[in-house]
Amino acid sequence: MSINFLGDVFLDNAYAIDVDLDDYIFNLEFPLSTSGIPAKNKINLGVEQSHIFETFKKFPLAVNLANNHIMDYGEKSFSETLAFLQKHDIAFFGAGNTQNNFNNPCIIKKDKKKIALLGYSCPSTHSVFGSDQVNGSALLDDEKAIEDIQACRASSDMVILNLHWGDEEIRYPKPSDVTRARKFIDAGADLIIGHHAHVIQSTEVYKGKHIFYGLGNFIFPDFDVPAYYDGEKFQKKASKKQNRANKEALIVDLSDVAALTYRTTFFDGKTVCLQKTKIPSWIPKTEKSYRRYYKLWQRKRMIELYLQNPRVPNLKQIKLFLGINR
Repeated sequence: MSINFLGDVFLDNAYAIDVDLDDYIFNLEFPLSTSGIPAKNKINLGVEQSHIFETFKKFPLAVNLANNHIMDYGEKSFSETLAFLQKHDIAFFGAGNTQNNFNNPCIIKKDKKKIALLGYSCPSTHSVFGSDQVNGSALLDDEKAIEDIQACRASSDMVILNLHWGDEEIRYPKPSDVTRARKFIDAGADLIIGHHAHVIQSTEVYKGKHIFYGLGNFIFPDFDVPAYYDGEKFQKKASKKQNRANKEALIVDLSDVAALTYRTTFFDGKTVCLQKTKIPSWIPKTEKSYRRYYKLWQRKRMIELYLQNPRVPNLKQIKLFLGINR
């Protein structure tokens, strides 16, 4: 058995991959259509052509859909995305509605092993969540996730969670996410794969089980996309030039239920290649220590942005820099 877990993927074009991959699974961070009604008041990612086969030279074993962009162009584009995945025999999980339990679990069979894949998105990511009436991401609710984990245990050899969570650009997990990750391991999860921060986050082994809080962006190019749809039109465009940390990623290689390794990669804007990268190790123990780090990072980030585009800051920005809440 050999399965490669990748982090966030957004493909606005075809790219090159100079890395050996077997059966791979990644977080599909965009709908494969823009024909639907855009989600309001957010940055909207979406494409008319998947570019998956052109980039990877083969289709993935499965994709996680529990994230804050899969519903960026509404129900119609979501349905067209599922149709594409089904046409190409790509399994999916983590989004849908309560009727189908958000397509959780997705059961894959590999070398006579049954692996249950579960996907959830944290409320802090501002995802569009599904319900009885509409499709959307599966909400990361601890009790529901534990219920799903335990339901999978009896019929599966391994239970793997894909969790969309954490603060963007922050290389360390929230203490609350550390607590819930360990809770999920206690409930019977065998491996936790995290994404959303767009940078590599800390990893740890808890009770012999691996927790990867954030794999980073496997492929996520610079973008300039429509944003903040108000019900009639997009109000502006949102653009981002990815920094070095946004181009680094982890590949988690599962070669057996008891054998797990990982590699680090770098995406130069055209090609993904193997490259050694230092992986964060700090696991914040308290909310206070995490918030202290977050504020320092926030100030550093504001200085970087100012140097890139010098301008007179407004009162809100000054208060934020000084740590004044009111």
